[in-house]
Amino acid sequence: MTYGTLGEGPVTKTNIGRLTNGIFVFTLLLLFKNVRLPSFSDSLHETGADTFGLMQIPDILSFINAFLIIALIWIMTFHIFHQLQKVDRRFLYLHFGLLILIVFIPITSHLYQIFDGNSFIAFFFHANILCISIFLIGEWYHCTHTPGLLSIDEHMQTFSCISRKILYLPITAIIGIILSLYDVHLTRNLYYATMMVFFLDYVITNKHPYFLRGKKK
Repeated sequence: MTYGTLGEGPVTKTNIGRLTNGIFVFTLLLLFKNVRLPSFSDSLHETGADTFGLMQIPDILSFINAFLIIALIWIMTFHIFHQLQKVDRRFLYLHFGLLILIVFIPITSHLYQIFDGNSFIAFFFHANILCISIFLIGEWYHCTHTPGLLSIDEHMQTFSCISRKILYLPITAIIGIILSLYDVHLTRNLYYATMMVFFLDYVITNKHPYFLRGKKK
């Protein structure tokens, strides 16, 4: 059965894709500002390069952690975008909510680094990731239940693969929230495991191509 749908409005999939990439770039710039560079005061205090480097290790590790989280969200966002044929108003509302929360990642990550061991800050950090995940799931649910939004050339197995991968992030965030409530430290390191699971999923899927086969919609 063929569904009749309206054409794209003034805000197209291409426009949203460009805006999304711009927001991700802006977020990475905010994230990079959290890494302190050598300043004139350091030279006045004759701080050695080795000493300054050791002082920067926590900030660098925090940067890597937040960068990997942002990269994972970027991958999932454009996994969904790749399946889209066009966007509608409801998708736009969900997507703008997603972009607002993404900008908060460098802020929550920096607070986590400054107030290390504060369970409330850790809870806030994971809660932001959970909210981002909810918006991603909402986008995907809306796309798969609205006729005309998804490309008819994609396979059902591809959709099920995305549906599986999109759950990794919220599961990790929920575990992080629970652990932070019990004052467990360094819970943000859980996202390294999420990235590993995501990578293994990709490797297994490509090693066994039959996962991607299936009847076209």
